[in-house]
Amino acid sequence: MHDILKKIGLEDADAKIYLSLLQSGPSTATEIARKSGVSRTLSYHILEKLGWLGLVNRASGKGKKLQFFVEHPKNLIRFVKDKKNVWESRMEEVQNSLPDFISLYKTAEKPTVRFQEGIEGVKNIYWETLGSKTEILSVLDLWPWYTPELNLYKWGREYTRERSAKKIHERVMVLDTPEGRDWMENYKGSYKYTKYRWIKPEQVPMIKDLGGEINVYENKVMMALFKKPVPIGVMIDSSALANILKAMFELAWQVGAPAHGNKNA
Repeated sequence: MHDILKKIGLEDADAKIYLSLLQSGPSTATEIARKSGVSRTLSYHILEKLGWLGLVNRASGKGKKLQFFVEHPKNLIRFVKDKKNVWESRMEEVQNSLPDFISLYKTAEKPTVRFQEGIEGVKNIYWETLGSKTEILSVLDLWPWYTPELNLYKWGREYTRERSAKKIHERVMVLDTPEGRDWMENYKGSYKYTKYRWIKPEQVPMIKDLGGEINVYENKVMMALFKKPVPIGVMIDSSALANILKAMFELAWQVGAPAHGNKNA
């Protein structure tokens, strides 16, 4: 019982006083101090505290000596509920103030980087992009989607449908590869939310072996890399990096040729 009282918020000495008084019945401060092993001065302060909490009361006893007694133990439930209500109120205050805290947090740029490994981990990173409130800018190498052991082709179609269903616009620079050509020739999705342009691998040698995709949106940069030995998904939250990549993307977009069937590119 002592541990339970501590778990609900009483201090060690509080619990000793409460249990001693619960077992002995109405007692004076001196008697309570002797039975609990807590000093008389501290015992008196604790009895006052327990009184404020509604767990202990007092009355004049024999010889008009002040005696203390425990209120019905069901008051412990009320005590816990009161604490819960206080914390719920504090939680509401924090939630209401959260935008202010976030605005201060973002003024001091603190880039964060998260990794997930394996195919399912990369997919998890991808699904996060469907929470975007802005257009997604993409550089895409479709080689992984045509690699049988990765089994991504159908999933890639599913992801594209989900993004369109959420009305998230995307502009995609597709690496001009055999896989890219096949994808576009067989593309049956809507161009309402997606625009494609080609980018020649030889024009940007550093990404010709990308083996995945880079997404830039909001203040985030997502990288899905499927090259061996382990597929890896990376999510970077950095407005500085995102803005640099957005500017580079726009330069590439201006010179990219519209992909097959993309009438509105």
